[in-house]
Amino acid sequence: MPQLSGTGAVEMAGPQVIRDCSTGLPGLVREVTERDPEREAVRSGGDSLNYRRLEAWSDAIARVLRTDAPEGLPVVVAVPRSNALLAALLGVLKAGLPYLPVDPADPPVRLAGVLETAGSRVALVSAPTEPVLAGHGLRTVEVESLRPAGDASVLPLDPLPVVPDEQPVYVLFTSGSTGAPKGVVLPSLALCNRLLWMRDTYAVGPEDRILQKTPVTFDVSGWELWLPLIAGATCVFLPPEEHRDPARVADAVQEHRITVCHFVPSMLREFLRGPGAARCTSLRHVFCSGEALPVAVARDFATSLPARLHNLYGPTEAAIDVTHWTCPERAADIDRILIGQPVDNCVLGVFDRDGVLVAAGEEGELRIGGMPLALGYLNRQDLTDQAFVPAGADASVPTWYRTGDRVRLADGGLEYLGRVDDQVKIRGQRIEPQEVEHHLGSHREVAAGTVVAARIGDDVELVAWIQPAEPTAEVPEGLPRRLREHLADRVPPAYVPTRFLIVPELPLSSSGKRDRKQLRQRAEEQLNVARTPVASRPADGGRPLLQRLMRERSGRTAASAEEEDPGALASIWYEVLPQAAEGRAEARFVSLGGHSLLGARLAAEIHDRLGVSLPAGYFLRNDPTLAELHAAVALADRPTDLPGTPTDAAHASPEQRRMSPLSGMPADVERPVLVAMDTEAGAR
Repeated sequence: MPQLSGTGAVEMAGPQVIRDCSTGLPGLVREVTERDPEREAVRSGGDSLNYRRLEAWSDAIARVLRTDAPEGLPVVVAVPRSNALLAALLGVLKAGLPYLPVDPADPPVRLAGVLETAGSRVALVSAPTEPVLAGHGLRTVEVESLRPAGDASVLPLDPLPVVPDEQPVYVLFTSGSTGAPKGVVLPSLALCNRLLWMRDTYAVGPEDRILQKTPVTFDVSGWELWLPLIAGATCVFLPPEEHRDPARVADAVQEHRITVCHFVPSMLREFLRGPGAARCTSLRHVFCSGEALPVAVARDFATSLPARLHNLYGPTEAAIDVTHWTCPERAADIDRILIGQPVDNCVLGVFDRDGVLVAAGEEGELRIGGMPLALGYLNRQDLTDQAFVPAGADASVPTWYRTGDRVRLADGGLEYLGRVDDQVKIRGQRIEPQEVEHHLGSHREVAAGTVVAARIGDDVELVAWIQPAEPTAEVPEGLPRRLREHLADRVPPAYVPTRFLIVPELPLSSSGKRDRKQLRQRAEEQLNVARTPVASRPADGGRPLLQRLMRERSGRTAASAEEEDPGALASIWYEVLPQAAEGRAEARFVSLGGHSLLGARLAAEIHDRLGVSLPAGYFLRNDPTLAELHAAVALADRPTDLPGTPTDAAHASPEQRRMSPLSGMPADVERPVLVAMDTEAGAR
């Protein structure tokens, strides 16, 4: 329970636990290896490594880095999710260096900025990612080439050095309000404390199998990667890109008997909607973080699975998570969601605008102190000084990190109330709207732009309000498409707004600042009206093309639901993308607001109702119109051994239930609704 100061002000302290972390993460892994070297440590597809082989591989990588990597500089890691990734990361830590994971798919401008800020000189790569890093002045080391051959049990393991508590272990770049991403530097003690707390609190041990599916550029990957290795468990990698496919996640949980995994709440919602979730009975702990967990999702979980659902909270600046709360087991008992109590060796304070602790029950900004804190931002002392502030002589900690999150102490723990600033979370990704606005403002056709997060249907989406540089009664033709392309070259896909709303002038608040609250409310009113399905739909629903394709096919055996009713697919299209009812017939998936979760929903509905599994990556690679989707469904292979009707997906095999692994690529722009918007259906 929280400890309150004598004045009644809120200061919460987690249990104070002394643990030996003097050898850091490599030492914690070595302890497991010495106990059971033949136990399976990591599995990726058909490739499995025991602890001894993983250690030998990472030792080989560490030896190269000790020779070639400058002391103190982060080592860039650009290796797909695989056993090689874990060997690379462990090798970096054994060399006494921090790892800097990068996404080769990031826009070149952003990637170049990250590498320039980090000052790295060496990169660990795989064959496919090496060309992406060419031209950045990095010496690349291909990780697979260092994998020891033969019997690893005869290879001696290298001795491990003592690891100072403050030694950096990783650098993760997050969105920055100045227009450039900022790199958070986390020390060894903070990460070890967080992992040991989780291992001990949830009794994770050798019998557990933990699914690793979070991209390594996000902090949640830290516990998915390292928790199994310090607990003697097995880390099971989901293949690259499949983390966006709820059905594939369910298949992997069943196939590998996964016991522990993580979901961003918006992804958990889609996972629970699929038929595979109820069969994931091997799960015993499911963790949520990255965005607010809705009550409805927690209740759905309680009625679907026997596992326990835990809500975690924490910024990248403080060792992944700093609070925890376990949802009640019965759905009827879930009437609110808390972020809960502090983890071990963590101190939390709730402060008012003047920096004074508030009383229990009052709202304030959450500040974090104690062992979980990051060291600051890489090569940005100015940003570090703004966010990590002295706590004062009478405080229980020397430094507070200002989270910008509003909370209050409720019965049972902390309750999250929102932000004190404009930062948003979109499908688990932390985004500073000012970063997007900075790049919008660099476009010659934009006088001003404001980006807000609006709730559209079940999802939260980025919406950009644009004031054109040249005042005109008509929207400049193709402007939203050009802005999308402009941003796509500079920021990750999730940062690109799904809607661009063009207005003659942006409203200002009474203080002369951009009125984000008004713009968010206007966006929600207008776009939610636009999503309401209407009776008018294209008369043919795309049927002539589909019927022609059906006639041209030869050798088709069992008739499908779509062959019997060529309008069935159109019905699914309009249900998942209701704005399509008002758009042009040739409108494409992303131009109708489609994104990763809506793509997953489309794929699930098509499989459940038509018995068709689309090729991997179909929606985002092809960005189909309804007619093109009809053609793809007509030509797709259908499951042949489903019992009963083609829609009886509950008994389908994992192979039959494969869906496209969809990316977080943003949707295109919206058609006109009350204000001028893009109507270029074919814009890519």
